[in-house]
Amino acid sequence: MLFKTVTWGYISRAPRLQINKTNPLATVLLPVTRGFLILCKKYKRGLLSAVFSHKLTFGTGAEWHETTISECLQYEQPQKYIVETEQYDDSYSTPVLTANKAFILGYTNESTGIYEKGDVVIYDDFTMDMKYVTFPFKVKSSTIKMLTPRQGFDLYFVYALLQSLELQPEGHQRSYISKVEPMVVKVPCYEEQVKISNFLQKCDSRVHQEEETLTKLLQYKSGLFQSLFI
Repeated sequence: MLFKTVTWGYISRAPRLQINKTNPLATVLLPVTRGFLILCKKYKRGLLSAVFSHKLTFGTGAEWHETTISECLQYEQPQKYIVETEQYDDSYSTPVLTANKAFILGYTNESTGIYEKGDVVIYDDFTMDMKYVTFPFKVKSSTIKMLTPRQGFDLYFVYALLQSLELQPEGHQRSYISKVEPMVVKVPCYEEQVKISNFLQKCDSRVHQEEETLTKLLQYKSGLFQSLFI
């Protein structure tokens, strides 16, 4: 399994490429950055599999017990957080979110109906996509549910657990209450949940850093080619 041959120490210590106009290697190293990002994502998938199959533990020795997702998380409907208009502008301050790959649809200047309750998972009832959010926002769709932890559960841990299940929609129907909430899962004590959560967030942070680096590289490469024809 990948996490056994590629250690976290290797990934965490790998230097980040500095992107600037004076770095002639920026575009040359584009394939290297893309390859390292792929490696990080594969490592994360292997890590999730190892954690939730109990092949990798974090030292507490606690047994995992069965529960349901409904006992781990509570949900809130999105109606009061839905944006009133789609007149977005990058100069505005509040992001409008979706749970799918796009994530940030744009920015609004609306000052009411902003979700400001802290960390939350936004879940799309139809696509079963989800995102972990740490900042104030509004949403566009009424199919979004806001998921927060019940007492005794770490939100990021449960988010990672749901990711490990690789949920897939079946037809165009709402899924959270009927399919996700009744799911029986195994979880450790809160102490071990937090240890797992902290480690997974470090891994995710490195993935996000590499995604940002790749985006900057692609923008730099595009600008470089455009300058050749000016």
